[in-house]
Amino acid sequence: MPLRNPRREPGKMTSEELEVVRVYKSGEVQSVERYTVEVHEYWAPFNYPNVVVEIGREGSGAEVNTDGVELDVPPFGAITITEEEPIVNVTVIGSACVAPGYVILHAEPLEWKYPRTGVKMKVGNLWGEHVLGDLWVRGVDEGFREAGMSSAHFEVPPSRRVTIMAGAATDVDWNPDPVKHPQNPKVSHGHYWNDPHYCVRIIRVGVKKPVR
Repeated sequence: MPLRNPRREPGKMTSEELEVVRVYKSGEVQSVERYTVEVHEYWAPFNYPNVVVEIGREGSGAEVNTDGVELDVPPFGAITITEEEPIVNVTVIGSACVAPGYVILHAEPLEWKYPRTGVKMKVGNLWGEHVLGDLWVRGVDEGFREAGMSSAHFEVPPSRRVTIMAGAATDVDWNPDPVKHPQNPKVSHGHYWNDPHYCVRIIRVGVKKPVR
């Protein structure tokens, strides 16, 4: 379900959401907030107590493999991380099945100050892909010209939790078995494949620490 302000009344703004206009009209002098950022680094397969991994639909091609957690396309595949301290940035490192890839972030802010812009971001056109398994077993390895990784960095308002979704290019739409897999095509079939996944290897989360 999409994240929404729990105090939302359709067509109306809360007092917190009017802060920018209020401060502007009052001429109130704002104070600079000083803090440091502590990085928490998570590695695939993300078996941490504060991380929830949703691979996605059976038969979609999503899986945990040697290169990381290969997520089903949004919104079916997702990785959600919750921190005790406010999250202020997130970096996702991985590789697309077929470049270019993309990474999407949704976050639950600690304070709902954004009436018309949910904390939702996307980084696209990510170069780098892991070698298709059919080619790997035939000897194609990381020396292949397109074999590589990419990273997507997000700076976010202080948030309680973040959800990462991702995918890759889907130029070819091919479904060799529409009866068995009506919702999503098989990963590959002969010389045709629709492999719209992104494999997540590392997630770095920056949490806010007060300056002492």
